Amino acid sequence: MSSPANVLAEGERLNDKRVTEIKTYKTPWEFEKPASRDEWSAKRERIRRKILISCGLWPMVDKGPLKVEVFEKKEHEDYTVEKVLLQTFPGYYATGNLYRPKPAEGQSGQTYPGILCPHGHWPKGRFNNDDKASVPARAINFARQGYVCFTYDMVGYGDNGVFLGHDFGGARERLWGISPAGFQLYTSIRALDFLQSLPDVDPGRIACTGASGGGTQTFLLSAVDDRVKVAAPVNMISAHMQGGCTCENPPGLRLDINNMDIGAMMAPRPLLLVCATGDWTKNTPTVEFPAIKSVYDLLDRGERVKMHQVDAPHNYNKESREAVYQAFAKAFYRERPDSDFAEKDYVMDATDDLAVLARHPVPEDKLEAEALFAALRESRSKAYWDYLGKYPSAAERVFAAAYREVLAVQEPNLEDIQVASLTKEEAKGFSREKFILEDQRTGQRVPANLYLPKRIDAKRKFGGVVLIHPAGKAGVVDESGAPGPELKAYLEAGLPTLAIDCLGTEEYVNDASWTARVKAQQPDGTPHFSTYNLTDTQGRVQDILLAESWLGERFKKPAEIVGLPGAGAWTLLAHGLATRSSGTQSDLSGLDFTDDKAFVENLFVPNLRQVGDFVSSILIAGKRPAEWTGLADETMKKQLEEAKARAGKS
Repeated sequence: MSSPANVLAEGERLNDKRVTEIKTYKTPWEFEKPASRDEWSAKRERIRRKILISCGLWPMVDKGPLKVEVFEKKEHEDYTVEKVLLQTFPGYYATGNLYRPKPAEGQSGQTYPGILCPHGHWPKGRFNNDDKASVPARAINFARQGYVCFTYDMVGYGDNGVFLGHDFGGARERLWGISPAGFQLYTSIRALDFLQSLPDVDPGRIACTGASGGGTQTFLLSAVDDRVKVAAPVNMISAHMQGGCTCENPPGLRLDINNMDIGAMMAPRPLLLVCATGDWTKNTPTVEFPAIKSVYDLLDRGERVKMHQVDAPHNYNKESREAVYQAFAKAFYRERPDSDFAEKDYVMDATDDLAVLARHPVPEDKLEAEALFAALRESRSKAYWDYLGKYPSAAERVFAAAYREVLAVQEPNLEDIQVASLTKEEAKGFSREKFILEDQRTGQRVPANLYLPKRIDAKRKFGGVVLIHPAGKAGVVDESGAPGPELKAYLEAGLPTLAIDCLGTEEYVNDASWTARVKAQQPDGTPHFSTYNLTDTQGRVQDILLAESWLGERFKKPAEIVGLPGAGAWTLLAHGLATRSSGTQSDLSGLDFTDDKAFVENLFVPNLRQVGDFVSSILIAGKRPAEWTGLADETMKKQLEEAKARAGKS
């Protein structure tokens, strides 16, 4: 049945872009060239922070000392290969092989450049050895050319399958920034630590290269860790395909950036883009390469980025490898002839001679997936509170930046707010304006009702009330359109009151387009939905910020935000971002925070718990007041009270 609060005519579409324009990993992107070095510097820092946050590494976890075992050295004529078991997180290990040059007699003690070699989604992982892609060929030839090379498993591949599956975890893990992408990035960071610790590696000469999913690992590591001095992501960076695997799509990463942006993070360090005519990098010569080069040109280092295209399907074949050999040689062995870096014939060792656990027991401290998650959740929660205690003056700033990045929404520019489809109705004791609130920047189109009392209190403390109900604006009136108890009380107090349909409520649900968004978020829907799109909770916070900004501007006085049961948590999450508001009142009744249940079922925002959720929201707001009722969980209650006390001192 149509509600008296409805703004749209029956069958009329809302046309909110968050509903009609669902992005995927195959959505084409345009590269936004920075206008100045300062602009790029600021964007670069934000991209770095975004990658680390989306991968659960902000602030960077306490690495602790390296715990590594290097064993079973196998001697060859001109190189050696060893097995490596490297602890990254307590109870979890990276697995791989270390290939080293074999010094000529009398040349011991020499140091070499180090190369990290992550692999892609090849059928046999780091053991893959065919014409299309060979990881051993790459590693053996690097070692022969004078590099120490570490090849290591992706999560769930090769030896690592003993520790985790490649697509481990779900919504609960993502709340804490725990994902395959995060594990792989941290593995690469620790692998770099390991390489630098070796006595025969020059720690100032480190390179990284991988193809396909290994290319993704290469450019993510290079973007966040300047210790990588040269990089060659192979067959990966594309304007129209960002990577299709969960290990390449940490939630929240590509809401507003893409792989061209991330690839450009390598500037001004030397970068080689290897591409192929037969995959998604076919346009690199005319699209992705010029885009990334524009950043190098901006930094006056255009000569440091190169491109090589291979006429082949998706690969890391011999031609691609030889292009990388030459690029790395120009960075590290410029004095040597090119002929030194042509690929030589090789013989791959037997798999058991490479497999770390073929003759080695699984570490006794290995944690199963559930125990590993519990340990990481506890350590991240502890790290958050320890950071607040240890760095009280800096912590709020650090987590404010992280919280804003995770929520990924902000108050609109006032000049971007438009009102559409306005109608006015008179009723006993009040009048009602029905309209669509639009943000021209974001494409939001939010159905709204503004209730005006016959006599507005001229001495009121705030401009009006933004009243948020979980059922939308229809929830604050009865079937006849008469004000419900909360709305009636505000009108009797002389307070203008704005009720809206937050994303996914009332008129959104009535819009036929909504079913497509709902389907996109199902397990069999759009892959990696939250990597490219706001979740419903993020969208609801965004709508609250639009509403409070508009209402405050309408009456030239900050608005009060009020969240009724079922919507109170949305308003408390919005509190820290609602800088134009007077304060927030949130009813948190009915939410079960045990084992993150409420966040998974009612408030899903990836990475939210790792950056402090409600606590950070309260801290960011400072002395702007927040009040809450109905909270049953004693742990959460204690944390919010502590946050409130801290905020009151700011």
